[in-house]
Amino acid sequence: MPAKQARVREVAAQALPPLPQGRNHTKSNALHDIEYVGELRHWFDFLRFVEGYTQGQRWSNKVIKYTSRSGDHEAESHLIGDETGLQGLFNHSVGFIVGKILEAQSINLQLADFKCLGHPYSNTPDSILMTSSAQLRIVGELKVPWVPAHEMSEAYTDETMLRYLLAQPIQYMKDLNCMYGFMSNYRETIFLRQVFTGGRWVVEYSPVIQSSTSYVKTDLLNPLAEPIVSLRQCFLAVAALAQGKGPVNNTARKSEWVVPMK
Repeated sequence: MPAKQARVREVAAQALPPLPQGRNHTKSNALHDIEYVGELRHWFDFLRFVEGYTQGQRWSNKVIKYTSRSGDHEAESHLIGDETGLQGLFNHSVGFIVGKILEAQSINLQLADFKCLGHPYSNTPDSILMTSSAQLRIVGELKVPWVPAHEMSEAYTDETMLRYLLAQPIQYMKDLNCMYGFMSNYRETIFLRQVFTGGRWVVEYSPVIQSSTSYVKTDLLNPLAEPIVSLRQCFLAVAALAQGKGPVNNTARKSEWVVPMK
């Protein structure tokens, strides 16, 4: 039986394969002892923005994935036991596949290791999206999902926990003059952007996006229904926003932004 072909739109709508967690794995909290103290607010209508963007796309007809009779090779991975292993899986199931989607849709961004940027920054973010001319557009941080402090759904309903959880990528965004960012534990991801509004800098955050979620078209007869979008669709839509956004100059003082935990 020949391999099944999957084209760009279909792959973008798919959930990620499950995380193959090893029996033995790191158990320590890897969050830095810092917190974000600036204004934090919801990214208004993020899910509708993502669905609207993907629905409005003129999709490439390019085949970017094959599934053989023996199964989906994307879902086959070595067991993950620490953040390094997680980075490898993320770079494949998100970075490699999303990179193919971005290329097919003519969006000049690709996921990369921070070192590819050639920036003298003393810290090392886990993941970035940059242009072909090595201009940073999105910066991200990864943590393993099985440590309770890294669980995003729980932190989402507790602002104190959320400020602690998101502080590291928010710090990277300010230090690197980058408007967009994300925090992910593979199973859950929150997207971020820093904007200047009302005379001050503010960080907006998306709902928690589950990697296990495939796109479900919104019922137009139910205008109150929240869209159900995939993680890859979110990366595509945010990348489309970010590709044309150059460096931002956040002038907030350090004491007003990310500070050591008390």
